[in-house]
Amino acid sequence: MRFFLNILFGGLLFLQGFGQDIISNPTDLPTANIFSPTADYSLINDFRGLEFDVENSKVSFNFVHDKTSGTISGLDFKINFNPKDPDNATFKGTALIKTLDTDNFIRDGHLMWEKFFYKKKYPKIAFASTHVVHFGTDTYKVIGNLTIKGKTKEVIITFSLDAQRLLGKTTIFTSDYGIHIHEEREKNKLDIKFYFPILL
Repeated sequence: MRFFLNILFGGLLFLQGFGQDIISNPTDLPTANIFSPTADYSLINDFRGLEFDVENSKVSFNFVHDKTSGTISGLDFKINFNPKDPDNATFKGTALIKTLDTDNFIRDGHLMWEKFFYKKKYPKIAFASTHVVHFGTDTYKVIGNLTIKGKTKEVIITFSLDAQRLLGKTTIFTSDYGIHIHEEREKNKLDIKFYFPILL
């Protein structure tokens, strides 16, 4: 019996020493949970979004039937966009009605009236994207909701991208938003263009 006890005791001492050789200090073992929600996943998706020059961005329009062009400013927008990751892109912004400029101050004044844009009650135009789709080389479709004079309609803005700018265009009918410049819908066609220079 003593012989077997000596063998057992000796084996335990051997295993203890062997374990100490493998892990000399148990506190050196990593304790962090690699699936922790607080872990840094930045290397998984290291895409960097483009930054845009808000001050020099422009929105212009052309009232097709009357061959009247103009601009709107007072832009306040946030674009979260990376061409490598369009699924996670967002476009959101507003413009001030009072800044409508058609190079005719009498006409611009009329556009502020209740019959048209009703600046007093609806001082801003707003847009918020719902999703963005890559649509060919350097072309993206931004689908979202445009709100003018309290009415919201879905629109699609087509953007093209180059090394210096993001250019967009869309077409709406002002009568869809309660702004009847003319009685016939087709005569209320408005082409809109967006110019967003990239900060290099």
